[in-house]
Amino acid sequence: MQVFELDLADGGKISGRFSFPEVTNPSGHTPLMVCMHGGSYDSGYFDVGARYSILNFSKTIGIPVISLDRPGYGGSKVVPVVGDDDATYAEAQGRYVNDVILPSLWDSFAKRAGATAIVLMAHSIGGMMATIAAGSYSGDDQYPLAGLIVSGIGSELVEEPRAAMIQLLANEESFVNFDAQSKDAIMLQWPSKNLVEAEICQYTAELNKPVPREELYDINTTWLKRWEKHAGTVTVPVMHGLGEYDGLWISTKEATADYKKAFPRSPSVQSDIISMAPHCIELSFQSKAWYLKCCGFAFECVVSYGLRNGTPPS
Repeated sequence: MQVFELDLADGGKISGRFSFPEVTNPSGHTPLMVCMHGGSYDSGYFDVGARYSILNFSKTIGIPVISLDRPGYGGSKVVPVVGDDDATYAEAQGRYVNDVILPSLWDSFAKRAGATAIVLMAHSIGGMMATIAAGSYSGDDQYPLAGLIVSGIGSELVEEPRAAMIQLLANEESFVNFDAQSKDAIMLQWPSKNLVEAEICQYTAELNKPVPREELYDINTTWLKRWEKHAGTVTVPVMHGLGEYDGLWISTKEATADYKKAFPRSPSVQSDIISMAPHCIELSFQSKAWYLKCCGFAFECVVSYGLRNGTPPS
């Protein structure tokens, strides 16, 4: 994928990478998939090597993709928490994604990509931000949002790793660094389970980025109290996937049922356990199946959006 940096309307900056294939879709309705990585990763999470990159599907299926460095990662500036309300760091970032980042991306790239609407695709902590962004979307914003895809996030955290994360937060540094070997054990269930290729671990150090302290705090504390409020305001179709062996979130049928119920205003919600997959589904043996499912869902969303709203095909 090609890297980019974009100056935003408010004077901020966002970086990331993109792939805009020269493939014409017969329906004329084309999604712009905007990917948001989880904590301790960056835009490279969706572009790992030759086998685990969404680029493979972007080129083959003809789907334009932007993978962002979320604020605080890469060249993307941290979003300050401002205002008189009690907004958390995650809420400030989610609103900023909706108010500033997505309108700027749409204005800068939609025509070049031949896209007719955006579908957000997010992993883990990125799913927290994306849910807030989608819940903030009113329909009259300066971009069209057709769908939301989230993975590696659920309705209830596993207590032991949550307690370990809270312990890491005892350090008052602005960023938290994860030990690479421990990270593989929790994110990939490696080497305790055979859910990933051994070769994927060669990318661990490259993908291991410092985590802004505030987002790690939010996902382990405030989000658990507020997430249903944000999910309850999402009005676009939702697809949710949680690995059967997710090391951070409880992955049971009851948990996915609870997750699904939290989106009452969404016209459709899919919430599934991805069999034999870890927290990082996108880096596992199930990567190809998951990406194909996401691409199909994205097309379904933009076709429905276009036909319902009379959006001209690209």
